[in-house]
Amino acid sequence: MAIKKDILTIVGSNIRKVRLSQKMSQNQLAFEAGVTREFVNKVESGNYNISLKNLEKLALILEVEVKDLFDI
Repeated sequence: MAIKKDILTIVGSNIRKVRLSQKMSQNQLAFEAGVTREFVNKVESGNYNISLKNLEKLALILEVEVKDLFDI
């Protein structure tokens, strides 16, 4: 299970980095994605196993490719 946590942490951290680089708040990202700010917070913290559909949605909003969110 450690691998699962590691990948969730990596993806969440990358989402946070991209979001902050675009000066976007968690509230803004959540609103555009149709999710709650709490959801975004859990994903960015690596505490939520995000679905591929939601990951794709966040990537589109952040204007990055999904694969970029897996970069270590």
